[in-house]
Amino acid sequence: MNRPRLLFLSTEFPPGPGGIGNQAFHLSRGLSALGWEVVVQTPQDYALEEEIRWLNSNQPFRVARLHHHPYTLLEGAGRFASLSRLAREFRPQILLASGSRAVWLTAGYCSLAPTAWVAIAHGGIEFGTRVGWQRAASRWAYSQPQAVICVSDFARRRMLDLGVRAARVEVITNGAEESIFHPVDPEKVKALRREWGLEQAQLILTVGSLSERKGQEVVVRALPLILEKHPGVHYVMAGLPQTQTKLEQIAQELGVAGHVHFLGRVDQSTLVTAYNTCDLFAMTSRLSADGDAEGFGIAVIEAALCGRPAVVSGGSGLAEAVIDGETGLHVPENDPPAVAEAILRLLCDDVLRLHMGKQARERALREQTWNSRVILYNGLLRETLVSR
Repeated sequence: MNRPRLLFLSTEFPPGPGGIGNQAFHLSRGLSALGWEVVVQTPQDYALEEEIRWLNSNQPFRVARLHHHPYTLLEGAGRFASLSRLAREFRPQILLASGSRAVWLTAGYCSLAPTAWVAIAHGGIEFGTRVGWQRAASRWAYSQPQAVICVSDFARRRMLDLGVRAARVEVITNGAEESIFHPVDPEKVKALRREWGLEQAQLILTVGSLSERKGQEVVVRALPLILEKHPGVHYVMAGLPQTQTKLEQIAQELGVAGHVHFLGRVDQSTLVTAYNTCDLFAMTSRLSADGDAEGFGIAVIEAALCGRPAVVSGGSGLAEAVIDGETGLHVPENDPPAVAEAILRLLCDDVLRLHMGKQARERALREQTWNSRVILYNGLLRETLVSR
């Protein structure tokens, strides 16, 4: 029996960082295992060529890699031409688009060459952009597919607030990979603490590119209040160091520079051990000046699978990754005193912190793995094919 053919367009893809790419990779692998023939068209940024070649050659799906052009209009025209060529060659029965520019491209293509397609809405810049033509483009493009899958109810609300009127809207939250993220040998934890020179410290960890939206600044500004009661606390950040210089300056001004550590981009093995090494995870994302927001927060689930509770900003998709008071704590957005209070609540109560970590892992295994997410995507995509 012939496998259904799926062309997946994504604005990012591993081995570089990013939640959109993380999701696209795991969906592509999972759908391939469920009988789909998958081709992914995507750029692959922030990674070495040898990393990209190794990753692409070891997957059950094909990656059609896109390259950037110095002129935006020419890049858009080139990607439309690439999509047209790939579609003629592969003859997809359905397209799946993730990330605003991929959705715009797919909407344009399918308006000229009608094909079943589904869009994924992440609830970030695609619905919050302040640029008028981009808002109009998203309002039109996300209204065109047979279905839109939102990664959180927050993303769904943001999309509807923009005026998108899709034929079908479903919420399927993101997940994480339980075969990768899990408790590790305590000796690995001890070794990493020795490497960092933090054997006796209590550790807060954030994973994600250092940026205004990810809100690492909020935790740095909370540190003076935390250190008043727990002078042995250190804050560790893993991710592309986009705003590292600014964060270093703030830490210096606040007198906490010796308690702030930047790991940069780390490999997967180190990342898993880092989750297991921290006492708690923090993701205090906030609405950025350009309108970007956190649609969900995959790193929170990765930490949960490693048995770590999280302190997260409420009022965004992060609130759906954590059950407040059970698997972690919600805090108001951009509120360092509230962040300090929540972190201290967990650091001062080992029983509570460990219990929440256990609850977080149990919930993640029960309902937040990629395996469970892929099953839902598979069902919706097959329904869309049948109803087309």
